[in-house]
This record gives sequence, C-alpha cells and structure tokens, in this order.
Amino acid sequence: MPDTREALEALPGVGRKTANVILNTAFGQATIAVDTHIFRVANRLGLARGTTPLAVEKNLLKNVPDEFKLDAHHWLILHGRYVCVARKPKCPVCVVRDLCEYRDKTPG
Repeated sequence: MPDTREALEALPGVGRKTANVILNTAFGQATIAVDTHIFRVANRLGLARGTTPLAVEKNLLKNVPDEFKLDAHHWLILHGRYVCVARKPKCPVCVVRDLCEYRDKTPG
C-alpha cells in the first residue's frame, strides 16, 4: 500500500478524501479527510470555513492542534452524523453548542 497522497491518488478510484483517510488511519499521518459531514460541521462551528472541501481541509489543518489531528476526522464525522445533522441539527444536546457559530440553531 502506498504511503503518499500522490501514489494513493494514482490508484484507480482513489481521490483526495480516500487518500487522506488511508494516510491518517493506516500510516498515522496528520491529515483530515473532508466529507459532507465534516464540511458541514466545520463551517457551522466556524472551526474551518470554506466553500470547497479542499479549503475546509486546509483550514482544519491550520486550526486543529497537532495532538488532535489523528482523531479529529473521526470526532467531526461522528458529530456530523449523529448531532449536527443536515436538516434538523440536534442543537439542544450538542456539547459544543456554546462555541457554535451556526445562526440557524434549533431551539432548546
């Protein structure tokens, strides 16, 4: 298995997101794969604003402290799947609600 983004992306069907997941999970590299959940959560929280996944990825890499980069992808994706969901976010049970910049928070 290649251990560089360039070599991974040269494989059929492997894009930047998949390459970042492999580099982070299999090789312990400080990368953050941005999917729709992470894109939404990062923008809503104000953690890493961007209009493209690549912009959000670059901002997350700047804003997330190094000691959390190996786990940040997992935490953000789970938060986006189960709490900060797309259509009706569960703001009343969100543990980071007080830090969130999302203006359309659900009441609670």
